Formats: sequence, structure tokens, C-alpha cells
Amino acid sequence: MAIRAVIFDLGGVLIDIDWERFRKDNPLRGQENDVYPYDYEQVNTGLAQFVRDLRSHYKIATICNGGSREAANRKFGLEKLVDLMIFDGEEGVSKPDARIYQLALVRLGMQPHEVVFVDDKERNVEAAQRLGIYAVLFKNTVQAISEVQKYLEREQIF
Repeated sequence: MAIRAVIFDLGGVLIDIDWERFRKDNPLRGQENDVYPYDYEQVNTGLAQFVRDLRSHYKIATICNGGSREAANRKFGLEKLVDLMIFDGEEGVSKPDARIYQLALVRLGMQPHEVVFVDDKERNVEAAQRLGIYAVLFKNTVQAISEVQKYLEREQIF
């Protein structure tokens, strides 16, 4: 059966941090694990364009540990970019718990083999794979797009 949906993580994938600007503005901080610099979040423009291109052929969703729907929509307008947004705080379950992926599958009306999932945390990718979801470990935008396209090209749709 064909791939019919792509699910993206938000933080570290679809939303990233402008670390260069953060370090410049905060010279005593600037370590990636020091504090979470919410004011320096930005949409990953390359990945966002890829998502826009995908939307005419695929359902697009996000699963996010942390943050809020209101903030994501207010700050980034994500509701215009995706079909479904799942936030752990609203659901009471977080990645890598299998239930959050199953919830996404139910809401999308998909089977695991119809979905590709992209996340920057290996444990989350592995959890999705255990359910039969195709998964990509995000290292950088070019690599992630290339790997997602490989899954999609097998189906000759994109």
C-alpha cells in the first residue's frame, strides 16, 4: 500500500533554533543544553517548503512533546501548514510512548505502513519503527528530505 501521510516532530525538526543569534545575544550562555531559547525559535524554511510541496499528495501531521498548539499557531502559523497537530500536553502521553503514534494513525485514518515519521530523537524514531511506521532520524534538512523522498518515490507519487 502507498505512503499516504508524513508526520513531523516540531522542536529540532520543523521548528529550529537560531543558535548563532542566540550565542551572540547571550555570550555567557549559548550552549545548546543550557536553556531553551524560545525567543530564537524559527521555522525550518527548507523543510516547511517541502511540507507545502507534499501537501497536495499527502496528509501532513505533527507530534510534539512540549509546547502548545496556541503558541505554535500564533508564532508560526502551523495550522496553515499541516492537517493534524498532536501535542503531548493535550493528550497526556508523550513520545516515545506507542500510544501517541497510534493516536496519530487513528486521527489520520492510516495504517502504520502508510506513514513516514521524521524526528530528531533516535528513541522516538525507534518507537515509531516498532509499530511498523517508516521513520527518518533528522540530522539536517537536506538529509531528511532525501530520506523521506526515498520512501515516497518507491510509491511513484511524489
